[in-house]
Amino acid sequence: MQAPAQPINEAERLQALRDLQLLDTPPEERFDRITRLAQQLFGVPIALVSLIDRDRQWFKSRQGLEATETPRDVSFCGHAILGNEVFQVPDAWADPRFADNPLVTGAPKVRFYAGAPLAIDPQYRIGTLCLIDHEQRELDATEMATLRDLAALAEEALGEDRRKRAMRQLAGHEAYLRAVLDTVQDAIVSVDNDGRIRAFNRAAEGMFGRSSEQVTGQFADLLLAASERDRDQGLVATATSAADGDGGDCVREVLALRSNGQTFAADLRVSRMDLDGRLHHVWVLRDLSISKQAQIQLDEASRWRQAILDSAGVAIISTTPEGMIQTFNRAAQQMLGYTEEEMVGLQSPAILHDPDEVAARARVLSAEFGRVLEPGFEVFVARANQGQPDENEWTYLTKSGGRLTVLLSVTALFDDQQRIHGYLGIATDISERKKVERLKSEFVATVSHELRTPLTSIHGALGAILGKRDVELPDKIRRLLETANRNSQRLTLLINDILDLEKIESGHLDFQFAPLDLNQICAQAVAANEGYARQHGAQLTLKTAPERAEVSGDEHRLMQVLANLLSNAIKFSPEDGTVAVKVQSVVPGYWRLSVSDSGPGIPEAFRERMFQRFAQADSSDARDKGGTGLGLSIVRAVVDRHGGRVSFDSVVGQGTEFFVDLPAVRHVSVDMETSAQAPRVLICEDNADVAFVLAELVRENGYACDTVATASAARLVLASGDYAALLLDLKLPDGDGLTLIRELRDSTAHRHLPIVVVSGSAQSGREFSLGESFAVVDWLQKPVERDRLARALEQLGSGAHRARILHVEDDADIIQVTQALVENLADFDFARTLDDARAKLAEQTYDLAIIDVRMPDGSGLELLGQLPPGCQVMLFTGHDVDAGTGTSVAAVLTKGSASPDRLVATISQLLARRSVHR
Repeated sequence: MQAPAQPINEAERLQALRDLQLLDTPPEERFDRITRLAQQLFGVPIALVSLIDRDRQWFKSRQGLEATETPRDVSFCGHAILGNEVFQVPDAWADPRFADNPLVTGAPKVRFYAGAPLAIDPQYRIGTLCLIDHEQRELDATEMATLRDLAALAEEALGEDRRKRAMRQLAGHEAYLRAVLDTVQDAIVSVDNDGRIRAFNRAAEGMFGRSSEQVTGQFADLLLAASERDRDQGLVATATSAADGDGGDCVREVLALRSNGQTFAADLRVSRMDLDGRLHHVWVLRDLSISKQAQIQLDEASRWRQAILDSAGVAIISTTPEGMIQTFNRAAQQMLGYTEEEMVGLQSPAILHDPDEVAARARVLSAEFGRVLEPGFEVFVARANQGQPDENEWTYLTKSGGRLTVLLSVTALFDDQQRIHGYLGIATDISERKKVERLKSEFVATVSHELRTPLTSIHGALGAILGKRDVELPDKIRRLLETANRNSQRLTLLINDILDLEKIESGHLDFQFAPLDLNQICAQAVAANEGYARQHGAQLTLKTAPERAEVSGDEHRLMQVLANLLSNAIKFSPEDGTVAVKVQSVVPGYWRLSVSDSGPGIPEAFRERMFQRFAQADSSDARDKGGTGLGLSIVRAVVDRHGGRVSFDSVVGQGTEFFVDLPAVRHVSVDMETSAQAPRVLICEDNADVAFVLAELVRENGYACDTVATASAARLVLASGDYAALLLDLKLPDGDGLTLIRELRDSTAHRHLPIVVVSGSAQSGREFSLGESFAVVDWLQKPVERDRLARALEQLGSGAHRARILHVEDDADIIQVTQALVENLADFDFARTLDDARAKLAEQTYDLAIIDVRMPDGSGLELLGQLPPGCQVMLFTGHDVDAGTGTSVAAVLTKGSASPDRLVATISQLLARRSVHR
């Protein structure tokens, strides 16, 4: 058996066959009529219309055969499509190509075959009209011609399918094209070579106010104003000739005409189109009236924007998301010396900044965000990218090399999809203000040193005498000493309150947080101020909450808040007036304490300045109420540090009510162990997995441990339990660990508590805390090293060798008091000049150096580089010290504000940690 070969264009032939979409379709009368006629004319049992697929022959029409298809490799038709003429096999039994073919040896018993190829194109023969007989026979020339004629009828039927499908496709294409044209916002007009309109899309109907039926066949110049028709001897002819000239488009702005007679500016583009040998033109018109009006409005808005920018007294600089400057207003040019042409589109704001400041800021933000930020533009916008406000002081570098201190506020600019499309920076020159502040700080530092130094000596000496319980003192002498001690404390507090005003804005007020009952605080405040109220003829009343009103607060500072509010209320109450103090729950989650009077009320004009420093409703020399105007400023600062809010209601002529809302203490979750013998360590860590690992390490070192997840929980647990140490993370859900350390060190109950910092930002926290009396045993970076933690824990109960202290101080009284306070802690030595200190450091090794910054022969800071390794350093000075003093400074205490107990506690903590760093 010989299988049929494939045509040389087989792939294209198969595609043409499948494009007909006839394979596997139901029988159709138009094809069956042809096969019935062939069967009758030629007297054969089988007549077929056969289509040759890739692997089969499929019968579109069949007479005398049940099968719908047979394999292509045994087909006779597969041979027939290889030529253009009728393919005839008179006797298949005798033909070696087909003698053993299964269609010959088996059903349908083919002996005679004649097939006329069916072609839809001359090169694509897709099947046959074929005759099959069970007897030997041969067609003559007439019969061959008849079969060919019948095949031609079958080809016409196939062509009819192609035409119908093409018509459907054409109709669909036209509908699609019409839909596209009707969705285009530009007017599209087809114009023939005579200038008459042949097509008019929907946008054109809307633009000109005319329907397609109204304008079809009309001359196109009816769409144009009369002036345009006369221009250049007729616009249509001119545009047509211009478009025809070189095959390109003619583009010009014209004055178009609506059906109501209104003219409007339009952009006209004329293109040439050759359609079936006939020349047409396509007009595309765009209404410019809206865009021109929009451009006018845009230009006006731009002028207003530029005028606002140029009239602003602050530097305004906007950038792209990548940091390229887009706006550089007149104030920025005057401030920095650069022109707008030098900056816009050419520079980043980074050129204006001190590189050292940018690098330092990058380190702080890297610690805050937990990823590395390289010094560059991202440093300025990192917070803005998080949706956070970002206002910081920076040093600007001018074009001439000058330096300016500015307060820079950076904001992200968002588009309609809430994507950042740029940044806005507003910089205010605060150089003069900073200069004044520096002068004021120097004055405050001088006053602070001169006042605090003698007070420290007095208070320390009295405290040392009264603290010696083994020394017998006559009762009268002891009472006098206690009176002097109390008044020295009051004087110290008074001085510190005045000096602490400089710390209010920086948030450096000292607080000792502990669980408190506002009912008790208010009761104490009322009792303490009853005498003052009687002097002014006022009466105090107290209404407490029916339950314990518990808050986490600093008792001294809250008493200070109440004292200020009560003092104001009493002063401004009329004779026999009542000042009412209430504790109640008004806002969920808060306790409110309020102080109300029936005085004259607060003038409307003064209310906005109510909490400003030195604010007085009556600032004249003749006012009859005393005061400095500092009280309410301090009240607001204290309340803010407690996470609360303060406000007031006042009616002129009826009275005023001040109220303070403080967060109520919530119950906290604490994981506690039941071991009663091992010393306990508290772990403050919000990550449960990390807390579990730390707890296991702590237990391995012989300690029991409890865990909490927040700073507020740690405060409550520490207030009610006895712990050998605190392991503390610096980043907590309700605050930072450094603030908690400050509070603990200011607390009498916990100033001696050993603290080990275990944090992912331990190193940056340590650098940031320089200059504060933290006395931390060790700063451990996550992931914590097991051996490093074990060594830190060993220090909690280790008995180290007797330490040696060098006190560098020129005031003999301070030296004497300090020596008396530490005599049970370490061997004490002192130096009253820097030269004396250098000589002692050359001869002796010290575990702790206590240094006053202001010495007769220079600054005590000069000694920092000369101290031996492992020597802890504490600055004990009469004025504030910059936090960036150096990595060797472990703590800073301020004379006057640091009590003797705090001084001893800090020294103890520093001596306890000394061996950890050896």
